[in-house]
Amino acid sequence: MQTASPTKLLVRDARTQKFLKSTGQWTKKPEAASNFPNVVNAIHTSMAAGAQNVELLLRFEGANEDLRLSLTCA
Repeated sequence: MQTASPTKLLVRDARTQKFLKSTGQWTKKPEAASNFPNVVNAIHTSMAAGAQNVELLLRFEGANEDLRLSLTCA
């Protein structure tokens, strides 16, 4: 079985629908958001930014929709 890595990994605040930048700031524009290198980095940056309810959006080449993973950071 072959696995594919996402071509894009974004973090979105579930309440505001804004995307996380690597600076810890939030933006309405997904193209201005950070494309995180891995899930651990995305979660760590989310927690450092004080996010509580986020979605990890994973985009795979050829897919019609992003894969959404909801997280609650406590």
